[in-house]
Amino acid sequence: MTTSTTLPQTYIHSTPLATLAPHLLPHLPSSLPLLRRLQFHTTSPSARILATLPPSTTAAPPTSSFAATWADRTRAPETECWIFSTFETLPPLPPPTPSQHQEAKAQCLALLAGIARLPATTPLTVIGSVNESLLRLIGGDDVGDMVPQSVVSRDLKHNDDDDDGTGTGTGMKGVNVIDNVSVPYCKWLIAPPRRVESGGGGRLPKEENGRKSSVLPPGYYAFSNPRRDELKLTMSRTRIPKTEDTLAQLGSVGVRYWSDSTSTSTSTATSTSIPTATSTPTTPAATAGDAAPGELIAWAFLGVDGSLTSLHVEPEHRGRGLAKAVSRRLFQCLADDAAAMGFRAVGDGEYDGGDGWAHSDVAEENVESAGVARGLGGKEGWRVRWVSVNLAAVREDGGN
Repeated sequence: MTTSTTLPQTYIHSTPLATLAPHLLPHLPSSLPLLRRLQFHTTSPSARILATLPPSTTAAPPTSSFAATWADRTRAPETECWIFSTFETLPPLPPPTPSQHQEAKAQCLALLAGIARLPATTPLTVIGSVNESLLRLIGGDDVGDMVPQSVVSRDLKHNDDDDDGTGTGTGMKGVNVIDNVSVPYCKWLIAPPRRVESGGGGRLPKEENGRKSSVLPPGYYAFSNPRRDELKLTMSRTRIPKTEDTLAQLGSVGVRYWSDSTSTSTSTATSTSIPTATSTPTTPAATAGDAAPGELIAWAFLGVDGSLTSLHVEPEHRGRGLAKAVSRRLFQCLADDAAAMGFRAVGDGEYDGGDGWAHSDVAEENVESAGVARGLGGKEGWRVRWVSVNLAAVREDGGN
């Protein structure tokens, strides 16, 4: 049989950096993906930022519970939503009480009901980097019975014809909101540079702030942006759906290889001088005439949620530490000049109260990428998944 509960009210935050970000800052690093999505320098008229707390420039008390989301249902095939709940920050012991479970679930369902009211051509939406504690909260423990996908699907997997008599209309033992899930990823966290304790809070020198310098091995000469005409190459090297327009808006770093044969393939560059490793990447992607010469052989981007994404080294150049070098350079640029990498400051203050936090979602079976994250000083945080949600199954009265 179905159950119902009263869903809390949700509020639109039209100026989220001023009215929602202050509530997220005390919950770093758990709130990091949503905070970075709010900070990203571009958005669209169809995006909505919803929360179960009203807009306010004053942070809520640390004990207050709430949930918030960024949603844009026009972004398919890319990730359309990010969600955060203070439920994620509760300690494992003692375990959350039944009332905490019920309150947090109602808050998340209220957000999903709000997302369901946004214009879209399909009842399915993809939520990115969902903490597994929220996944179980919304979908129940039986979500674990689902076969994980390498890339979540927007094709409806379950329907009312599969009804198992539970009243959920899915045949999934009560799972009626979660349609399919990705393989598990580990959220790797890379802490911000330490600050000087005295003298006004300035940063320590780079060689002392816990991050090594980004030195390229011999034969590799430049950190630079992938050119716009090279974005199709980067797209062809990943299964993660991204559009060329999105990639062009992302902060990025590329490594170029220069050899005698390379000079014949760089006629689009304005100079044929050998580039150096001191180039400073900017966003958006450079045009063909603006970029340094050389063959693009490694690259990484900062996703719209501030995560390391599309990290790739061409096979013939692997084993030389290039993945670590390009990732370190990318995160260093984020810490040094977030605005240049596409992320706005929070309110009237600095970049944010957790200046420089970086993160990466690494599939659990991807040992090589986990090694890169560990080599950057990263620490394992929590498990996340990409989730396809059937919004048609979300009841306004909280029924599940």
